[in-house]
Amino acid sequence: MVKKIYFAGPDVFFPNYPEKIREIQALGAKYNFSPLCPGESPETDPTVIYQKNLALIEEAHGLIANLNPFRGQEPDSGTAFEVGYALAKGKWIIGYLTDLRDLKTKIHSKVKGPQSSVILPDGSIAEDFGLPVNLTLALAAKRLVPNLEAAVLAAVAFKLLG
Repeated sequence: MVKKIYFAGPDVFFPNYPEKIREIQALGAKYNFSPLCPGESPETDPTVIYQKNLALIEEAHGLIANLNPFRGQEPDSGTAFEVGYALAKGKWIIGYLTDLRDLKTKIHSKVKGPQSSVILPDGSIAEDFGLPVNLTLALAAKRLVPNLEAAVLAAVAFKLLG
């Protein structure tokens, strides 16, 4: 049985998304999985888009999430929701982001907070757990890797495909 993987991420918001889908499809052909990509249909109703994406996640065996910062310092909020939804549905998750340094290092704040955390200009605390994203996203994933193909290879290594 060919496994199905849902690809979550803000890629759908960029003009090169059709190229990204072709890259994902090529990886699917190479590693024997069926990609499920949101936004492939020209839907414009937000409720229908939401329902279709949830249905695709439910159909999938697992989820690969682009956790790179989007519109700020954090991953896309829609992607974070999809990761949580997939986790609640018992799906495996692999995340990728280019900068795998820990969150505290990426923040660049010199203001020390409690228990080796740092304080941001807005007064919030960046935790120091040695993780590259918020602990809920980092720990939901079986692995965090630097790019899309590495995420697929991690799924192969974990024997999640095939």
